[in-house]
Amino acid sequence: MAEKKIELPSGNSVTFRDPESLRVKDRSKVLMAIGNENNSVAQGLKLIDGLLALLIKDWSFDMIIPSIKIDTLGELSIPDYDALTKAAEEARQKLFPSFEDSEDKNSPKGS
Repeated sequence: MAEKKIELPSGNSVTFRDPESLRVKDRSKVLMAIGNENNSVAQGLKLIDGLLALLIKDWSFDMIIPSIKIDTLGELSIPDYDALTKAAEEARQKLFPSFEDSEDKNSPKGS
């Protein structure tokens, strides 16, 4: 398993944990970060923040890492935040895969 270092537009860097190390309990943590939001946009933003808090092991910013204080993500510049969101895509797919294209040929079909 390998950590991933991401260089951001601001010149800062972030170290992500290896997506292969993610477990079901990590999915639950991200889902819990959403809370009771009824607005789908707010849910999506909280999901991204929860995922980033889970992935970020270390960073060069002079702020507490998001796993300790998630509000620090709100202090990032938009280009840095967007770069982190893009870099987190592999982990998002591992935690929340799309099953639409992987139809099991052996599963029973409804009539």
